Amino acid sequence: MPFLRALAALLVLLPIASFASESYFPLRPDDPHAVYLEHGNFGVKGDGIADDSDAIQQAINRVQETTYQGIVFIPQGRYRITKTIYVWEGIRLIGFGVHRPVFVLAKNTPGFQEGPSHYMVHFTDRRQPAGEPIWDASEFTFYSGMNNIDFEIEDGNPAAVAVRFHVAQHSMLTHMDFHIGSAKAALEDIGNQASDIHIYGGKYGILTKKTSPAWQFLLMDSSFEGQSVASIHTQEAGMTLIRDQFSHVPVGIEIDDGQVEQLYGRDLRMQDVLGAAIDLGDDKNLRSEVTLERIECSAVPNFLRGDAHGNDGLSVAAHTYVMDSFTAGLDIADDGREIGIAMHHKEHEVAELPAMTASDIPALPPMSDWINVQALGVKGDGGTDDTVALQAAIDKHRVLYLPSGMYRLTGSLRLKSDTVLIGLNPVTTQLALLNDTPAFSGEGAPIPLIIAPRDGHNAVVSIGLARGLGNPRAAGIVWQASAGSMLDDVSFFPGHTAYRAALSPAQPAPTSQARGAWNQYFDTEYPDLWVRDGGGGVFRGLWTHDSFSKAGLLVEDTSTPGSIYQLSCEHHIHNEVEFHNVRKWNIYALQTEEENPAGSEATAAEIDHSQHLLFVNTYMYRVSRNVLPKKDAVIVRDSDDVQFANMKVFSQTRLAFDNSVLNANTGAQVRAHHFTSFVIHALSKPPEPLPIPAAIFAHDATLEKVATGFSNASGLTADSDGHVYFTDAVRHVIYRWNDATHNADKIGEIPGSPMALGFVAPHTLLIMAYEKAVYSLDLSVPDAKPQQVTGNATVAPGSSLMLPSGLHNELWNLEWLLERKGYTFRPGSNTAILSTVLDEPRSYYYAPGSNTAMVGGGTWRADAQASQFTTFAPGSKHWITSEDDEHTYADTLESSIKLTTKLFAERGGTSVVSDTAGNVYIASGEIFIYDGAGQQIGILEVSERPSSLAFGGPDGKTLFIGARGSLYAIRTATPGK
Repeated sequence: MPFLRALAALLVLLPIASFASESYFPLRPDDPHAVYLEHGNFGVKGDGIADDSDAIQQAINRVQETTYQGIVFIPQGRYRITKTIYVWEGIRLIGFGVHRPVFVLAKNTPGFQEGPSHYMVHFTDRRQPAGEPIWDASEFTFYSGMNNIDFEIEDGNPAAVAVRFHVAQHSMLTHMDFHIGSAKAALEDIGNQASDIHIYGGKYGILTKKTSPAWQFLLMDSSFEGQSVASIHTQEAGMTLIRDQFSHVPVGIEIDDGQVEQLYGRDLRMQDVLGAAIDLGDDKNLRSEVTLERIECSAVPNFLRGDAHGNDGLSVAAHTYVMDSFTAGLDIADDGREIGIAMHHKEHEVAELPAMTASDIPALPPMSDWINVQALGVKGDGGTDDTVALQAAIDKHRVLYLPSGMYRLTGSLRLKSDTVLIGLNPVTTQLALLNDTPAFSGEGAPIPLIIAPRDGHNAVVSIGLARGLGNPRAAGIVWQASAGSMLDDVSFFPGHTAYRAALSPAQPAPTSQARGAWNQYFDTEYPDLWVRDGGGGVFRGLWTHDSFSKAGLLVEDTSTPGSIYQLSCEHHIHNEVEFHNVRKWNIYALQTEEENPAGSEATAAEIDHSQHLLFVNTYMYRVSRNVLPKKDAVIVRDSDDVQFANMKVFSQTRLAFDNSVLNANTGAQVRAHHFTSFVIHALSKPPEPLPIPAAIFAHDATLEKVATGFSNASGLTADSDGHVYFTDAVRHVIYRWNDATHNADKIGEIPGSPMALGFVAPHTLLIMAYEKAVYSLDLSVPDAKPQQVTGNATVAPGSSLMLPSGLHNELWNLEWLLERKGYTFRPGSNTAILSTVLDEPRSYYYAPGSNTAMVGGGTWRADAQASQFTTFAPGSKHWITSEDDEHTYADTLESSIKLTTKLFAERGGTSVVSDTAGNVYIASGEIFIYDGAGQQIGILEVSERPSSLAFGGPDGKTLFIGARGSLYAIRTATPGK
């Protein structure tokens, strides 16, 4: 391949002016609410010589100052940039003209040579007042994007990155070429989705970590060529790759060493990739999930790179071959139990590469066919009833363009079989109902805002639907169109978006209503998106987040193929997603989220009487405000060939779903929160009970449910006499197990939520509360009440520290707690970090009359979600397990600010204890038991998901298990340590 390598190098070195991409929008879209960077507006030149940085920024600012969110249209030209352009939330930059506009970073532009990344364009959160620090994009950065704009970075800018894009839902990069020479990367810290982007040169094409909302990233129909290190360098981005190409690079996809990724790829092509197609990172961690299908390879001798951690890699002797399938991660058996982490692959040699798989994304009609509805008398002013005018436009014209505006409806829009509706930003182009619209009130059949007919070849693109409040007969879209149809970039809003007078001049400002008052409208409307009666097609970049709907997505009674690419379905009351009597659907990058109260009792997905469904890179998330457990994320009934490839179930609270998947027919439940492969078959058999590990537990031992009826029994500890104590956080209660009476006695109650307990000899309980407080309870005093402990600003010499050892969060949260490091969040967020804090104040909460203290301060994150605490004396070693890390560690307290850590097992959980024989018990879906060398030696299954463990009883040989609604106990062969 010397010729190809020389050609790739030549392409990188060719004069920049030789690159000119065909424009996706050759004509000027007319939008009276948009801002146009043309005719010298804002002093722009667009000649590639003058500095246009300020002009572009002023245009973006103008959108923010008028419609707040919206569009900047940029005509064909070359725009020289000398400093970072900031794109505020909800603003899209769209190029137009015969050729795409190009953003150019000239040779040796000052400020782009060294240090951390320097961005040409930085997508941000909301605009801050002048002089205030600029916030990076966050989980609240919606509707942002760039479309039909190219980038060129000339030599001498090694720290340059074209775009920082750490965004959330409905944000996208599309129809863009990046010629970046020797620059650092085209994209850094990406989010949501990109399609039809092509990256030439650079150290990396994409350099990223976890997205800002922790959802998946979708990349479709794109290519990478000539990167010097790797095309994609990633960790935990939920990388979902469809029909992407990699050529003339040392490594295609590189997962950071020691990190994991939930990687799915389909119909990829690798050419002249001489280092490795894939570098897996930490492939022994349970969170590592890799599934690849139909990867066409030429001159790729090493499909998988080996490493120093025991991964031998995967070499293929054939010069040209197809990797039909490759998986690496945790396999799940039919009965829902873990088989183990494994790698599987199947490949075959071919004489030459087949034709690249064609895209299934329908192309939009040419702009010459677009008819602007406002030219037909449609107002879009928020007050005028546009229903009749819009329907007349649909009846007369095939392709309708809806500029920014609020198009008020009072009835359904019925599409013809070939109708195409096109907007360019779903937050500023909306079809909307006013509150309490008469035609939608009362009881009766559903009235959809849009109806797509049977066998239609329809497309609806970049439009929002807002059904208001008090419209119980309203449905969002009823879709019966064919496999060749498409919904793309469509948002289903809860109620209304924020009122913008510029977009709704004929609608008076609504009376403000407390958000809590909305709860009365929960679950009162028909589904957001309702695909039925033979409907199918492509559904991409959708966000169904209307809590007033009965479901976000309901698909029923169809065998027409459907493909979903990135659906965010959130905050519905009973079910987020439902499939009833459905066949031949593929669902890529489904993400669900359950709030409190909007979704706290919801099931993420319900499937029945369905066949041949594939769920890929599925993320199911419960927010930190949820306080009660929820059993099942996915429930499947009476179905066959329902496949799950790459599943991630998670939460910022210790209360993610108990089971990822339940086969309701067999009772098989998947407790693992991360896995690579699980299939439900019609002939799957019910699971047989596992025997209790004989050598570990006492002869003839049985697992006994000793008490039940709790909301969540957790936070266990035991005193010196073997009495066991636990909490029920929602009920604010502390219990003691009374072995004599075989009852759980209530011994205390606090105003807040007691999360976990720790015992301090001779007779004190320390109680960690969710509300960032610590209480003590004197067990020697009958009927004593818990007392709040006042923290000390300093730690006394020789103190023992009671530390969270059953962590929900990653270990670094505990390390930072001790090291007095912290961070400040964006207001309203508990994920978007604005800054780190050094020497952050800490408080030490001592048990009265003792030298043992809990540590609090900063976010208290390590404390407030812990399920177990352990006392560390100076120099002592104990086990710590982390549910988020999926690791268990042996930790030594070197000083009051320093833990030293050694990895013990590639399994994390919510609680860990050990016995005098050296066995280690980890609560991780079930109870997994390891010997002292870190080898798994047994599993104890519990009928409810275990969360907390403690050894107790007079002889210390009873293992107590807090498992959601109940307390369990079993006798062990040796006492606890």
